[in-house]
Amino acid sequence: MPLLRSLYVCYLSLEDPLVDSQVLAYLEGLAQSGHTIHLLTFETRSLTRSRRRELRRAMRARGLNWHGLRYHQRPSLPATAFDTLCGAAVCAWLVRRHGLDAVHVRNHVPAAMAIVAAPFAPHRLIFDIRGLMAEEYVDAGRWATGGLAFRMTKYVERAAMRRAAGTVVLTQRVKRALFGEEDRPDVFVIPCCADVERIAADRAKRDEVRAALGLGEEPVMVYVGKFGGWYMSAEMADFFAVARGALPGLHFLVITQTGGSTIEHEFARRAIEPADYTITRVEHARLGEMLGAGDLAIALIKPLPSKVASSPTKIGECLAAGLPVLSTDVGDVMGLIRGSRAGFVLEEFSDDSYRVAAQALAEMVADDTTSDRCVALADRELSLSRIGLPRYRALYALVASSRR
Repeated sequence: MPLLRSLYVCYLSLEDPLVDSQVLAYLEGLAQSGHTIHLLTFETRSLTRSRRRELRRAMRARGLNWHGLRYHQRPSLPATAFDTLCGAAVCAWLVRRHGLDAVHVRNHVPAAMAIVAAPFAPHRLIFDIRGLMAEEYVDAGRWATGGLAFRMTKYVERAAMRRAAGTVVLTQRVKRALFGEEDRPDVFVIPCCADVERIAADRAKRDEVRAALGLGEEPVMVYVGKFGGWYMSAEMADFFAVARGALPGLHFLVITQTGGSTIEHEFARRAIEPADYTITRVEHARLGEMLGAGDLAIALIKPLPSKVASSPTKIGECLAAGLPVLSTDVGDVMGLIRGSRAGFVLEEFSDDSYRVAAQALAEMVADDTTSDRCVALADRELSLSRIGLPRYRALYALVASSRR
């Protein structure tokens, strides 16, 4: 198999939980396949020299060569432009210094870095499109369609797509939106995958974790992730209040790294008592244990136009834990869940639609085959070892065989 010497550029901190699940897991697998992997991240806090040495050792143990730059946040556009220039300079230096063949960029800002660096350090480009960045900012109300930031971002997107020797998208829907119906061997659909085997095995700790959390025999609904932005905290609280009719005693377990004040406010609005919910956090390595304590999961994300490109990591993780998932129609979720009896897709946000969804989920919870069916679906469609890594290996083999 042809091997690649690649620099992966990620405009996130190495300490971000998303990097652990959706970057390092893939890169470690590629390194184990023989590819040489360098990783460049942007750190949101100042790291001491000893902490940098510690992180380098940790990455080296996983077969990766880590480099870190400082992330600048404000003012937004000038800070991003400054980071882009710094990243481009370091990208060019690393490509030349280590004789790298390719630069693998995670989303649009790293793509701009690679494009700026290309005249000074020629390389093959791998464009990992994690979302429609310009459209997301428009949907969030932060940019205007046709504004300067929007046009610059779309220019980078088009330029990177033209230059790329290989492209990754997260969903079939966004592949069709960007590339049409043409069969493109250089375009790979790789959804956000989960370590299904590890998470499924952690279900064995269910009773232990429930006891530690003070949960009895009541059914437990789980949410994992952030609040704000795309995440519909008000609607999740509304559904929970209604769902207690179909699932008596239902308890809401919230696992979040960002604090629970947002969802607590929504609980208070619906007069939900503190005894009816638990808000906690857990390191990513133990997430499977916590999910295994639940009976169903919720993952409501605003079904905006830009979300055709979305592949929520939490859906794969919850399915891997054996939990049927209540979701919205984002990315390829409708096709994944509808018909599989592994969850329910909400298309309206009203008490009546919540009651229909709650009844369907209650029947799934009562069905002894549901848990295994959810795990099987995750293993078949969203598995790191069966889907994510094989497709990334195929992508790297393609780029390695076509490198100049």
